[in-house]
Amino acid sequence: MTQQTTGGTASLESHTGLTSLTEITSSPDPQAHYARLRAQWGAVAPVEIERKDDVVVPAWLVLGHAENCQVMRSELDYSRNAANWRWNVENLLPPGTAIGTYTPSVPRPTAFYHDGDERKRLREPLDEALAALDERVVRERTTDMCERVIDRMGPSGSGDLVKAYCRPIGFLAMTTTLGFDLETGAMLMADAASLVSGDGDRVAKAQANTAGIVLEHIRQRREEGGEDLLSHLAVHPNFAHDGEIASSAIVPVSAAAIFLTAWITETLHQVLADRSFAARVSGGRLTLDGTLDEVLWRRSPIAQSPAPRFALNDVELGGRRIRRGDALVLGIAAANRDPAVHTGDPWDEVDNRSHLSWGTGPHACPAPRLARLIARTAVDQLLRHMDVTLTEPTDDLPWAASAWVRHSERLPATWRQVPTAM
Repeated sequence: MTQQTTGGTASLESHTGLTSLTEITSSPDPQAHYARLRAQWGAVAPVEIERKDDVVVPAWLVLGHAENCQVMRSELDYSRNAANWRWNVENLLPPGTAIGTYTPSVPRPTAFYHDGDERKRLREPLDEALAALDERVVRERTTDMCERVIDRMGPSGSGDLVKAYCRPIGFLAMTTTLGFDLETGAMLMADAASLVSGDGDRVAKAQANTAGIVLEHIRQRREEGGEDLLSHLAVHPNFAHDGEIASSAIVPVSAAAIFLTAWITETLHQVLADRSFAARVSGGRLTLDGTLDEVLWRRSPIAQSPAPRFALNDVELGGRRIRRGDALVLGIAAANRDPAVHTGDPWDEVDNRSHLSWGTGPHACPAPRLARLIARTAVDQLLRHMDVTLTEPTDDLPWAASAWVRHSERLPATWRQVPTAM
């Protein structure tokens, strides 16, 4: 039996030889990395977020399900505001780091970066706008988007399914829901590809371009009105200025770029590559919603949350001494496979949604229903209208190089449209 490493009181920066988050996420078997870290460190382990100019940016990776819930639910001990991160306070981050664009020392005016009353003020408009959406209309628009993309793929063909279908569907369905036309959505999608590039300069430029497009659209929607998500945000009294509206709107745009693409990709990957899994679906033992949840549990598209927390006090977590100012990365994929929350019997876990892919607590994802509706429609439409076959062995497919999101970088496939029954 491997002994846990001693030194629970050692400072985060004192640890060397740290495992890189990108190495874990893009590896063929990330769960083997998580198991090794658990065996060595327990429920909380030191890792490398990023390396820039030979400077290693460290964080605590929270591996346990219970420990992740503890961090997510407590704003008193763990903040989303990166002004509390020691590396920002002491100006330790090298210029151009990608993590610096996700964790600005001056928080952007959106609930994503704030706690307490300020978070509530900025979160309320988004919650109300999402609640006001007509899901029937969202489903119809997403279905129409799927049909457009499928028609563009042609009656038959071959290529990368991620590029041809998964990425445009996830992104354009969300931007359409926000109220953008297809041309603007395509422009936003081009910038969104840079958001997970790991290149700080590219990320910053993409964020600036996106903000400019969104600000202009806010002004248009305020004048013209509408029933889309951005039209609701544009007139909400909680916002003090358009910058707050734009920042709040960019969050779901970024989520579409990062999360929806990965979720749709991995669901299709699982169904197309795993015959036993596909048999459970086609045989009626697993619903499409159950399939989507199985992917969240077993192949979580969000490997690590791109929303780190920062310790407000000296605390103990999972046997580790966390010092004030330390960064904590929420290990979603690790927590979802934590042996402590599984029975070992898949029949007992059908439709179990206690995974942490949506988060929990005050910063939980505001749009799980919307994301599920888009992903369900996207997967259903492709399987309904296309006969798709992967053309490379699953083990040979590369994973996207990212510290945060895990999905196949490409899915080489052939496809053929299924004739519509009269």
